[in-house]
Amino acid sequence: MPSSNNHKINQKLGEKFTHPHLKSFGNRFGRAYLDLACHAAFPLALTPELLYCLRENFQNQVPWIAVSDIILSLCDPVGFELYELKPEVRHELIATLKKDFGEKRLCQLSDFMVAYIRQKLKTNYRADEDLGAAPHWTALAYFKPEEAIEDIAKALEKALAKQNPHEWVKLTSLIESYADVDPLIESGFQPLLVFARGCDAQARGDTEIAEDNFAQLRRVYGENLQIGEVQFKIPTLEDDNLQIFEFEVVTVNRNGEIINRETKQARYFTEDLGIGITLDMVYIPGGTFIMGTQDEEIEWLVKKFGRNYFRNEKPQHEVTVQPFFMGKYQVTQKQWKAVATLPKINRDLQPEPSYFKGDNLPVEQVNWYDAVEFCDRISQHTGKQYRLYSEAEWEYACRAGTATPYHFGETITSELANYHPDNTFADEFTGEYREKTTPVGQFSSNAFGIYDMHGNVDEWCLDDWHLNYEGAPTDGSAWFDNNNNLHQKKETALLRGGSWFSSPGFCRSASRYFDDRMERVSRSNFSIGFRVACEVENFNK
Repeated sequence: MPSSNNHKINQKLGEKFTHPHLKSFGNRFGRAYLDLACHAAFPLALTPELLYCLRENFQNQVPWIAVSDIILSLCDPVGFELYELKPEVRHELIATLKKDFGEKRLCQLSDFMVAYIRQKLKTNYRADEDLGAAPHWTALAYFKPEEAIEDIAKALEKALAKQNPHEWVKLTSLIESYADVDPLIESGFQPLLVFARGCDAQARGDTEIAEDNFAQLRRVYGENLQIGEVQFKIPTLEDDNLQIFEFEVVTVNRNGEIINRETKQARYFTEDLGIGITLDMVYIPGGTFIMGTQDEEIEWLVKKFGRNYFRNEKPQHEVTVQPFFMGKYQVTQKQWKAVATLPKINRDLQPEPSYFKGDNLPVEQVNWYDAVEFCDRISQHTGKQYRLYSEAEWEYACRAGTATPYHFGETITSELANYHPDNTFADEFTGEYREKTTPVGQFSSNAFGIYDMHGNVDEWCLDDWHLNYEGAPTDGSAWFDNNNNLHQKKETALLRGGSWFSSPGFCRSASRYFDDRMERVSRSNFSIGFRVACEVENFNK
């Protein structure tokens, strides 16, 4: 038990803080614990291991039990063994750190964190995201805030130059962690923060939020935002000639019950195919995702459905996809017929190949080379570069930021997709088997505004078929066995998405299979169609 004198001293220590948690912590534990807490405030996030290392390198006179006391008393859990100090607590501790230990200690902590993160990156590629990729900004923020703001602006400028929206989102998340740092706000950080939030919303497809942020800046700064030597052009989203549409996204639980409804917006353009027929192409923002299925889930699928086939969905790997446009719907029979009348490129196209007839039904009974010819004809007709999407692009677009088996959640139901419910996937009821294709767009879209990614018809991808992901590209490009690309002799190509004929396990976001490129009519071919992709850089031609 502390003596009465120590208790009085601790009370005085606690009174120097304004936040009640820090008052209580200081009164209870005293100066040594508070000094370690000040050092713990420097990283954006904490792990027990990192806090032990901070103690060892900077405050080794503090009892080791202080690590647990700091985490339990001052932190909130934000992940597995990952914690954050409450923002107001963190800022008050940082101010005390600067006052009591000086700028030199802030620089030492910055050097320590850089070295620590580099070491962790050797075993954990997410270490920079978990612990803060730019610890030197934290040091600068409290004694050279103007320099910190310009440094952050240069990092954002570099990220935007890469034209990879995933980098914008990742960096904005880091920038957001400095939103309540008073020295930065007092030194003009707010405009940069608003600009970063607009870029983040634009990358996520939240057009309305992005435009609100950019409009706020344009009212004050005009067309350009100047941060030190860095100048940002403030976007006007209408300038990209894209239209906006609104749609509803649903999420279901394992019982197939809708547990959330959300209204979203996406951007798109409409292509004129001639004779009054159009094609809607939706903007898919670039980003990074984990492709494939975990080993544990694969073994569950094999056991449940009795097929080893699911083992071709591994190993899981990180893929970065550049922005592109994707067909809002699977190619319909009326779109197919319109393009079939366009001038031939390499092969003839049968105007009405489908088994199930209907203008708004997806076209089927088309082989891979037919689908490529369709893309080539639109490319010549429009001057844009149309193509089939890669397998990685398909899964990225299907998931639309989700990691669940289906983009709408933990399971699939016949109210959400057209498939063969010959078995349940989770705890949902067995639904309706329609035994044929359904009109495109009949069911709810995913968060990118793309429809029928699960079921209706299988979709051709550009890639050759491979038994697993060993050696697969990580840049989102199509995977060919040689450089001959579209004219190689390999017989099998990728299919994705499942169809009206597919069991639920084969309609998942990660499910992959193949068919003969040249085959035209077979039982399976009644269920094979496609949709198209378009390159971003020439969409406005």
